[in-house]
Amino acid sequence: MTELNTTQSGIAWQKTVVSEHAQSDSVREELTPDDFWRPVAHKFVPPKKGESAPDDTVQMLAELITPEETVLDVGAGGGRIAIPLAEYSSHITAVEPSEGMREQLVGTAEAWEVQNLSVVASTWEEAQVEPHDLVVCAHVVYTVTAIESFIRKLSLSARKSVALISFARPATAIYLPLWSRVHGEKRIELPTLPQIESLLSEMGIEYRETLLEAWISCPFKNREQAFIECQARLFVSPDSEKSKVLNDLLGESLIEVEGGFRLKWAEPDRPRIISWDV
Repeated sequence: MTELNTTQSGIAWQKTVVSEHAQSDSVREELTPDDFWRPVAHKFVPPKKGESAPDDTVQMLAELITPEETVLDVGAGGGRIAIPLAEYSSHITAVEPSEGMREQLVGTAEAWEVQNLSVVASTWEEAQVEPHDLVVCAHVVYTVTAIESFIRKLSLSARKSVALISFARPATAIYLPLWSRVHGEKRIELPTLPQIESLLSEMGIEYRETLLEAWISCPFKNREQAFIECQARLFVSPDSEKSKVLNDLLGESLIEVEGGFRLKWAEPDRPRIISWDV
């Protein structure tokens, strides 16, 4: 997708994303790994089958389809939505560019004995897929620069409806206090729900919103995992001076919770489904 954004919201969105990426590059201490998502892919899977109540995101999305209809999950990650949603549809196609995420997705699908799922190894911009009844795109658009063409492709790929899922604040908001203290500058925040609302309105898309239950990310399994993941999120290399600063900060910032450790300022967010008919 090489089209330029033309709405004021789209242009502002692109400037913010480009600035955020430039800031990341300016502080990056080592080369970007081939697969940025591999170290955290385990966090993007559904809970083990039968262990907990279904995610209300899946329940709400299931209301948008019938068992005879198909679903396209754009940026499916480890299958947190695609795998349980497969139970409510005739077939689900998961588009996911990260190899690490796809490995989690396929492994979890096998564990759940999901048969009606296919995986497309591609970015959305390059993916070639047939239209599906419902197109789902959860927590993906934040980093997209050519956002208007991205949204239009979602609509063109849907026979019935599109459902975006977004937080009110970036999912990486919990790292913001660490960022400012490690790098000595305020972190640029990516576009989220308010910018999505403005963009869709300017694009002439009539949407509706469904408020979901409060959500908070999975805790770090242990302090070592917290350190590794925070290094990756802050683009800090091991054994650097900034890494030592980060380690000290985590010593005073991590609290023990059920299932591991969490940053003490982490708070739940209530994501929303932003959906529209095509």
